Amino acid sequence: MKKIYIFSYGLYPGQLTLETLAAMRECGAIYTHCLDAASARHFSKFAPGLKLTQGLGRREAALAAVAALKKHKTVGFLTYGNPLFLNQTAAEVMAASAKKKARVRVFAAVSSFDAIVNLFNLNNFSIRGLRVVDTATLMDDRAFTPDMDTLFFVPCALNRPANAAAKKRFIAAAAKAYPPSAQVYLADCASVACGEPRVTKGHMRDFSGLLSKLNERHTLFIPAVAPKIKKKPGAK
Repeated sequence: MKKIYIFSYGLYPGQLTLETLAAMRECGAIYTHCLDAASARHFSKFAPGLKLTQGLGRREAALAAVAALKKHKTVGFLTYGNPLFLNQTAAEVMAASAKKKARVRVFAAVSSFDAIVNLFNLNNFSIRGLRVVDTATLMDDRAFTPDMDTLFFVPCALNRPANAAAKKRFIAAAAKAYPPSAQVYLADCASVACGEPRVTKGHMRDFSGLLSKLNERHTLFIPAVAPKIKKKPGAK
């Protein structure tokens, strides 16, 4: 049976697992959508002849990898982070593989979520727990939860020109939900593009300016704030 392996290098090459390295050796060809010629050199020992799909859309990149099954029994698709954590291209590979009745195996890897847990020492959550948000799909929902630690992934979507109006509503809703002194962080984890983690700290009063500094690697972290205590009628 033809097989597609979806695996990842984590956030940088040093996070390749032994399991993934063994899987790479089984592949007749390996495709990747997330590396350019320079960064692909890091993987020359593990995946010689790595095929880059830069410039192709998600669906086209997936189809290119699956088409290689005509020639090879097993084809690999190399991505970043955890392969199924907010990864639309990996989803396209799985869908294209299903149409060809190819068996898909996904290999777990380190994601930015794992790195952020360590970066902010999230060993203990707030009382209400930890909320994880895909900003790209929920930016207009504007349902903030100030009593929960909240991680907003893909916040750079707010800075796309088409989302200018949604960004204004997002900022206004955040200002309504949080006090001006609430802490806000932009986390740029160590990655193939950034050797050391970088954290930009600010407050809700500076939220708009902070969001203007976003790049495509950032995760937005807003820790929980103490809930407001409602005064009883007649209390001073």
